[in-house]
Amino acid sequence: MKIYSRILAIVFLLSFTACESWLDVQQEGEFESEHLFAEGEGYRAVLNGLYKSMGAPNLYGRELSFEMLDCMSQQYDLSDDQVNSNDAYRDFQGFRYLNNTTRDMINQVWLSAFKVIANANDLIQNIEQASADQFRQGELERSLIMGEAYACRALMHFDMLRLFAPAPVNDDQQTYVPYVETYPNILATSIQVTPFLEKVIDDLKRAKELVAVYDTTEAGKEANATASARTSLPSGADYEDFFYGRAYRLNYYAIVALQARVYQYANRLDEAFACAKEVVEAGTQNGGKAFFTDNFNGLTSVVGDPDDPNGIATFDARGDYKSKSSVLFAAYNKRAYEDAGLGTYFRPKAPEGGGGARNVYFVVRREELFKSRGVDEWETDIRSKNLIFYAQGVYMISGKWYVPSRNPEESEHLRMSPVLRLTEMRYIMAEYYAKKGNFEEAYSILNDIREKRGLANVLTQRNSFAEFVTDLVEDARREWISEGQLFYLYKRLDAPFEQNRKLTKSEACLPLPADQK
Repeated sequence: MKIYSRILAIVFLLSFTACESWLDVQQEGEFESEHLFAEGEGYRAVLNGLYKSMGAPNLYGRELSFEMLDCMSQQYDLSDDQVNSNDAYRDFQGFRYLNNTTRDMINQVWLSAFKVIANANDLIQNIEQASADQFRQGELERSLIMGEAYACRALMHFDMLRLFAPAPVNDDQQTYVPYVETYPNILATSIQVTPFLEKVIDDLKRAKELVAVYDTTEAGKEANATASARTSLPSGADYEDFFYGRAYRLNYYAIVALQARVYQYANRLDEAFACAKEVVEAGTQNGGKAFFTDNFNGLTSVVGDPDDPNGIATFDARGDYKSKSSVLFAAYNKRAYEDAGLGTYFRPKAPEGGGGARNVYFVVRREELFKSRGVDEWETDIRSKNLIFYAQGVYMISGKWYVPSRNPEESEHLRMSPVLRLTEMRYIMAEYYAKKGNFEEAYSILNDIREKRGLANVLTQRNSFAEFVTDLVEDARREWISEGQLFYLYKRLDAPFEQNRKLTKSEACLPLPADQK
């Protein structure tokens, strides 16, 4: 695995340059691993670096959210040269993965993911040998850091499998992606899909056990109780901000949600359902105080200009662009506006005087998004007013990435890239019931989701799994606008993404880097 060996040459540099907020690091050339892991602060620093790396543009900060993956999911209309002049995006939409630019972007995704994995392995190996006395909170802190490192490793591996290998429904028993568990390891070899998924599942089981040591305590529950609590330190807290300032990290419920996603992908339905149900019911475990909710927490009424609910005045007045209370895990990048070039993709209006860089808008396909069984629900689905913005008063783009007209570099919502949502747990439960033939319960869940999004008309219950998939996909298209999950849904279910057109193997699987073959 030559490309993995190249990662090792820069992996330590990545570890400490990504973690300035946690400790003062040595200058380049002076760094030694044993110095970083001499005290508990170094372990915190490397863990923080894992999350920061996942929020970078090559991963969830752009390519695995609104850009590459959602071009592949056919979410955008890229036909207008005046709006989108980037041929790479059209190549991804047309599944032309072997062109020079697209191939390079794909390689960078792979390389960035395995950088995270290499750092996670280095962290795991060192912390497993570390004494609890090195950490301010002893074994409690050691377990928490180790658990999150295992979860980061599992997540990165899983998404590389979802991108580069066939889904289990079309598994050809060939080998595609290596599961790298040691650092350094320059001889990692690819394995088949099923044993690969077993390794992901094992890592997540270990991660869940480790973080439960803190997250299932009263203090842990309080730290994860609400979207705001997950991002701030409450007054009178017994622990320092490392425990409470966890933002949307891979805490206990995020890991259980990820387990549900992986079990579903592996077609282990009962285990997927149990995990999803645990997350959905989490609110009852804290005196009735919900940890998170799948109520659509965007604006349900016009706040800005009542005559232009999708315009600048209205969107500037909003505070929650991504329905934060539904987010279970999100990548975070404090410099996302600059690093990911969000001002280019989601600029609300043309530059004054017509100068400056041309916009590269990702115009959503309105017709496909807001039709259900041929019925246009644009006017009634509140997601149309909360998730869609009219750039330049004309182009419909994702409101989740709305660039405010003032101080966009300080906008908190632009720094967060949702990776796991509570709604997905409801989808998993609904799909479970449908596969078991209980279509009444399956449609009860779908209709409850729709009702919370302003849709009073009830979906007619269908009694075949294929028909249910049609209704599931039509709702998920709206819920996951610009979040990178829709492509995986088509692939996992072998479902048509337009009319009767399904992904071919060459479309569903990105080409492996040349050094990996």
